[in-house]
Amino acid sequence: MKQRSICALLLMLHAAAVPAQVLNGPESVEFHPRSGRHLVSNPSGGDVLWRTSSGTLSTFTAAPTAPYGIEFLRGTVFVLDSGFLRGYDVDTAASVLNLAITGASFLNGITSDGDHTLYITDFSAKRLHRVDVANLASPVQTLLQTLTPTPNGVIYDKANNRLLIATWGSGRVLSYDIATNTAPTTLITATGYSNIDGITLDCNGHLYIAAWSCPGGGGCLARFEPPFTATSPATIEAAALSNPADIDFDPRSGAIGIPESGANRVTLVQRCAPAVFVDDFER
Repeated sequence: MKQRSICALLLMLHAAAVPAQVLNGPESVEFHPRSGRHLVSNPSGGDVLWRTSSGTLSTFTAAPTAPYGIEFLRGTVFVLDSGFLRGYDVDTAASVLNLAITGASFLNGITSDGDHTLYITDFSAKRLHRVDVANLASPVQTLLQTLTPTPNGVIYDKANNRLLIATWGSGRVLSYDIATNTAPTTLITATGYSNIDGITLDCNGHLYIAAWSCPGGGGCLARFEPPFTATSPATIEAAALSNPADIDFDPRSGAIGIPESGANRVTLVQRCAPAVFVDDFER
């Protein structure tokens, strides 16, 4: 009996020594189709977590220092962390890339073309970068543009071969033509919205922004319907959000994941019907 009691006590002490996984200022979410879970960057906690649909958390990797934007591509989880683009194998969390971005100040938003190209925004330096990761052993980085507005979230618009960029401060959505590499132009002036953090597109081509300040006060998720014009009206889909950050649309469930950095939670908003097949399904 004494031996069993000692074993039980040791197990209790071990469990108490292992810190519980908690969201601490979550910044970015990314859906992983095969597992049906979200990856969540936790900059204040210095880790990237798995989140199940029921909200259960577990550690994917605790290697980063302050992870912000994350993007899943070709079996790799790419993480923006303290001036670096880091890559981790999605199945093992083994490090596969550790690339210092030249001239980086505060790397924040990241998206991909679904093939081998990543696009990254630098919030403080107001820059747009491209990184070709076709060969992880020899990635190629390129500075594309230095912007006037402060770029934050970014999403690849495949149908138009462009990037849509959310701006901090006065709410605007910029359009960057990838083929011509000309200076981004204003696609939408989001009157009444400011400090736009996240941006995404859904199954119907609707554009969503996550703004910290919205009409009526507080943060929100707002929707714009195509065709987009400078004065396209917005419809608020979710209100009273606390500092909503880098959002992601999950085509499998049809929901938009919203990390609320001010409330330490992830909120899901259903926008499309669940899809059986996902075009960009990868390892």
